[in-house]
Amino acid sequence: MTKIVEIEGRKIGLENPCFIVGEIGINHNGDPQRAMKMIDAIADAGASCVKFQTFRAKEFLADESLTYTYFSQGKEVTESQMDMFQRCEFDWSEFENLFTHVRKRGLIPLSTPTDHDAVDFLDRIGVGAFKVGSDDIVYTPFLRYIAEKGKPVIISSGMADAEDIRRAVEAIEETGNDQIIVCHCVSEYPTPEEHVNLRKISELRKFLEHPVGYSDHSQELTAAMGAVALGACYFERHFTLDKTLPGPDHWFAADPEDLKSLVAGIRQIEKNLGTGTLRASNEEEKMKPLARRSIVAAVDLEAGHVITEKDLTYRRPGTGLMPYEADRIIGRRVLRGVAAGTMLAMDMLAEEVNRP
Repeated sequence: MTKIVEIEGRKIGLENPCFIVGEIGINHNGDPQRAMKMIDAIADAGASCVKFQTFRAKEFLADESLTYTYFSQGKEVTESQMDMFQRCEFDWSEFENLFTHVRKRGLIPLSTPTDHDAVDFLDRIGVGAFKVGSDDIVYTPFLRYIAEKGKPVIISSGMADAEDIRRAVEAIEETGNDQIIVCHCVSEYPTPEEHVNLRKISELRKFLEHPVGYSDHSQELTAAMGAVALGACYFERHFTLDKTLPGPDHWFAADPEDLKSLVAGIRQIEKNLGTGTLRASNEEEKMKPLARRSIVAAVDLEAGHVITEKDLTYRRPGTGLMPYEADRIIGRRVLRGVAAGTMLAMDMLAEEVNRP
């Protein structure tokens, strides 16, 4: 039985609406006013949550000579990782303002912390859960520190194998925290369609007792619907106001129209999924007599005639004996004359059955 995770009153798990996250990440480009506009656009798209990243570049980058190559504004860019991340750092006081605005818009604010101080700060301002990026799934001391805050922990599993996932989940569970969501994720930016590998969601659901999500780095919209159809209860997608802005994550992120389409598509597929119960719907029950066939006399039948298969045909409406009941009447004698085209009923036939 898959567990249910609750974040600020929102239940996440099977039979609950998919929790849809607009991931601002670093796409605000260090501009708090742009972040405010992004929050409004994510809310207008109908998402559930806005997510940020709370970090200090100097904390996680030991080698300042490291570079990163990415595609931006139609060309390949290589720059210092330190420069790129520092350009997108916020003064942490900004997060309090941003979180307040997210809540005013009726959404839940979350963030991905990258160090202990960030975890403490987010906990202090009332974050409802913590997100752990794929890069830190092997950082088990950090996972334990987060888990000890007693709030749900969402893990992305990019670059991870089954052992990495098991180890991370156990590290969190060992603290007594079982509020865990594990997201299928592919750490390719963007992820080619042939690498999306949505079947991993099904495998994660077999492997885990916790809800499974999908952190989407593809460019198309179909993977989201496929993920939800396979049981993803949490969905996350990078968001930008403009794909042409400079930076590593803009050109493949969802813009406002994309996010509206993603939310609408997910909500539509949820309606399509239904319950899976193997029974006719109430409306189908009304359709049965109109669409199904009944057993009908194919020819005039005289009283005393022993019915054979050739005496029967099958026609609408489906208000009489069903075709699968033919064996019940073949070999019985007709009690009174029956005209061709008459729907047969058991009270027209003798009880005894003549068999060869």
